[in-house]
Amino acid sequence: MNEQRKTELRVGVTVVLGIILLVWVIGWAKNISLSGTENIIKVRFQNVSGLEVGDNVTMNGVRKGFVEAISMDGSAVLVEIKLDNDVKIPKGSKFYVTMLDLMGGKKVEIKSSAASEFIDIAEVQTGEFQYDVPEVMSFVGSVSGNIPLILSRIDTALVALNSYLTDEMIKNDVKKGMRNLAELAVDVRALIASQRDQIDLLVKNGIRLTQNADSLTTSASNFLRDNQDSISASIASLNGLLKQSDKLILKLDGIIDETKGGKNNLGKLLYDETAYNDLRSTLKDAKDLLDMVKKQLKNEGLNVRARIELF
Repeated sequence: MNEQRKTELRVGVTVVLGIILLVWVIGWAKNISLSGTENIIKVRFQNVSGLEVGDNVTMNGVRKGFVEAISMDGSAVLVEIKLDNDVKIPKGSKFYVTMLDLMGGKKVEIKSSAASEFIDIAEVQTGEFQYDVPEVMSFVGSVSGNIPLILSRIDTALVALNSYLTDEMIKNDVKKGMRNLAELAVDVRALIASQRDQIDLLVKNGIRLTQNADSLTTSASNFLRDNQDSISASIASLNGLLKQSDKLILKLDGIIDETKGGKNNLGKLLYDETAYNDLRSTLKDAKDLLDMVKKQLKNEGLNVRARIELF
């Protein structure tokens, strides 16, 4: 009887342990957690290419969570990932949808940065999609129709290049050109050897000219530094002279304006019509008097008639 109970107890314990193990395996496979302390982070991708709910989320290659939900966000895809509560993601980290294995599985990979501050898990992050083998094969399939055309053009180019290289005239021209180039190099070398002294002299003169220019610049700098006070005083005197010249010009402008306005004697004489007429009449009378005196001197001499009345 005791043996039967021991057997039943062993069977019961084995069944319970098997059930617990089965539940743990199913929970691990389905990413079921009983703690409820995971963090939810939303990441926006332009393309997830086959990513599914339950796929792994790794951080630097270490599994730290799984994909909780996938939804459309306009033209983008919003992915919610659930991470362990001990995961801290530094600012500047990158989120990628990448290939899990060669069988075509997908995962979300987080490549952390070296920043000391961490991201705010409430903000929506931006992720990138990394092309994998299926995407590359799809691209190759899209361009496979152009491969025969490309190969045909390459073959045509090779045929033309072959015909060009096998042309005897072209070969002779190339050989002749190389020969002329070699002769030119020999001539240039001989020319440089024959004019080496002149070249050395030219280089030395250039160096000397540079040194003279440096010396002239230094002398000019020293002259300006030594005569800075005198130059400043000269400039100040020149500024004073210019100011006095401006005042003189202003005074001359005033005199000219007064003359044009007839406000001074010269202006009255030049621009007063009455004074001008009087002066003209006076000059005319003087001319008549001179003509009369000249006439008398030519004829009978100068006759003076004077009447003196005494009172």
